[in-house]
Amino acid sequence: MKKLLITLCISFIVIQFSFSQNSIQFIITDLPELEGKKVGIRGSVSPLSWEKSIPLLKGKEGYSVTLEFPVSAEEIEFKFVLFDDDSNPVWENTSNRSERLTSDGEVISLHSWNVEQVIDINSLPLLQPDELMKDFELIKTMVLEVHPGTYRYNDEASIQEEIMLLEEKFQQPITHGEAYLAMSKLTAAIQCDHTKVGFNNQNKVINSVIHGQPDKLPFTFRWFGERMLVEYDATLGNIVGEGTEVLSINGVSVADIQRKMFPYIAADGSTDQNRIYKMQVEGFDFRYNAFDVFYPLLFPFKNKNLELEIIKAGTSQKEQVIVIALTREERAKNLERKYPEFPKSRDDMWSFELLENHTALLTINSFGAFGWKAMSMDWKAFLEEKFSVFEEKGIEHLIIDIRRNNGGADEMAKELFSYLDIKKDITLKPFREGRTRYLKFPETLKPFVQSWGENPWYFDLETKEQNDIYYVFPDDMSEDRFLKRDKNMFNGEVYLLTSSANTSLAFYTALNFRRQQLGMIIGQETGGNMRDINGGQILFLRLPNSGIEIDFPVMGGFAFGDQPNNGVKPDVETSETIEAFINGSDIEMEKALNMISKN
Repeated sequence: MKKLLITLCISFIVIQFSFSQNSIQFIITDLPELEGKKVGIRGSVSPLSWEKSIPLLKGKEGYSVTLEFPVSAEEIEFKFVLFDDDSNPVWENTSNRSERLTSDGEVISLHSWNVEQVIDINSLPLLQPDELMKDFELIKTMVLEVHPGTYRYNDEASIQEEIMLLEEKFQQPITHGEAYLAMSKLTAAIQCDHTKVGFNNQNKVINSVIHGQPDKLPFTFRWFGERMLVEYDATLGNIVGEGTEVLSINGVSVADIQRKMFPYIAADGSTDQNRIYKMQVEGFDFRYNAFDVFYPLLFPFKNKNLELEIIKAGTSQKEQVIVIALTREERAKNLERKYPEFPKSRDDMWSFELLENHTALLTINSFGAFGWKAMSMDWKAFLEEKFSVFEEKGIEHLIIDIRRNNGGADEMAKELFSYLDIKKDITLKPFREGRTRYLKFPETLKPFVQSWGENPWYFDLETKEQNDIYYVFPDDMSEDRFLKRDKNMFNGEVYLLTSSANTSLAFYTALNFRRQQLGMIIGQETGGNMRDINGGQILFLRLPNSGIEIDFPVMGGFAFGDQPNNGVKPDVETSETIEAFINGSDIEMEKALNMISKN
């Protein structure tokens, strides 16, 4: 006798238990044009593999395959692919899907291509104190024994206070969302951009809680101080409108929303302008924003209705409007349909344009060569092609715009710098060193951490050099080495446009641009920090009881000398204004073009 259980997601999953076997029938529908390609599946538990596809066969409901798994398999992660040559499949642009097997039986798992799998978070049981306290001990060990920057901006008393607050929160049954919030407050207190309760690496449950619900604002916006201005409107009928100022959401002023959210936002040191940037909503399908994650957790609402108090652009009259909250995917699709210029992928964050006065504009607003929804374009060929025309076109001035770039793959910045010529001999003194705070990685953490690379070199550092409470890497971290090309080297004037978005590699791009004296920096102070930042090797701590994942670095860069607690300050500092935003003026570009015109 068989018992049928139906679990809803964006499509739906039907779980059917049979006492005779332990198997899953995977079904995928709504496929694109296949053009001769096969449909396959890859996954984490044998017979599935992340390296080789198992083909699905076409049926009435779509493409399907039934696979048997060992009784010991509790959770299986997987993705569907399209392939001809299986060495280079086309993957879905979604996070990993998953299925849980709690007893012998047959599971029918039905999905739609490129549609995120979502669960009903209201059906989730509360996390219990005994489970949470086991996770707490792992978090405490990570903060006090491993993290290189725990005491970079904090004293022992302030860190112990934050740890105590987390422990108190874990003394009662709480939801997954409440646990996510409590952990985020502790990690944000460390003041490290690379330390956060992850946006990208969560399991299906947490991913559904923070990303998959229809609880996102149906518009994108920018902050000007504590004022919220709409940039793109994703509502049907343009209910809100571009340039509209939002005064309150569900009766709470936007200023109060910003203030309440502030302690949960990770950034390096006192670069609060970067925290404000992260509390904006860009709405890109390929980039997560902190506001999308934290607003529904801090200000939960029961239905999809959001009541806004607004002042539309060009008016002074307050209005009350009701809009419908959307999922991230719904909002992105609406914006892509309504605004042809709206970026659809990371590839759209790169562009090149020839301007007047022998000037070229190179926009690089992503270094996302790898990872989730990575770039697909040949960015090396792009740079080579664009720089090859400079001499032919008589280009004398180059503007490089990285204002919406928040880091990524080191090799992309190095490739860019290889085309830029240092105009005079510069002797660069070492400015930083790499440190960790341990020799032996705690045994209690080892089973629960993952990272890239097959050799976990960071587990045993006994051969490293000790200095005070830190362990110093003997390798020279003091300077990035940039290739210099024999051809296509640009030796004209260069202007770099920066903003508070620039963290991680984007911060280092601005810092190295300044240190190498490559040109003029125009814009706002970057994120990152002149005292240097934690990074180099990021670990992913998967807490075994709550299932929540925390990103944290084991390696920190520490600048020599008494450095200021701020990002890279531009040579020409600008301030974004509401007037310029409403009028569509680009203050930084205007500054650069004006300087070029005068020259």
